[in-house]
Amino acid sequence: MKNIAIAVLAALLLSANAIAAIKIDGRQARNMDDVQSLGVIYINHNVATESEADQALAQEADARHARYYQSILMREPGSNGNIHASAKIYK
Repeated sequence: MKNIAIAVLAALLLSANAIAAIKIDGRQARNMDDVQSLGVIYINHNVATESEADQALAQEADARHARYYQSILMREPGSNGNIHASAKIYK
């Protein structure tokens, strides 16, 4: 019985940590009255695709305890293939 309780508790803790920041678009951000802006995050990591950049933005938003993020810039400067991205984050 004790092992079952520990397993249930561990599952609950893991599922609580699995909640990730939600990507929203500009229209959604304008229509959200109950959120607080936390600022802007920048990703200049070695990412090669927009999908990897979006994942990096989501991870950075999570690290800053944001509930939502809105990608505002994603570009590939020069010819090195790395993507730079930024996002507004909200709590």
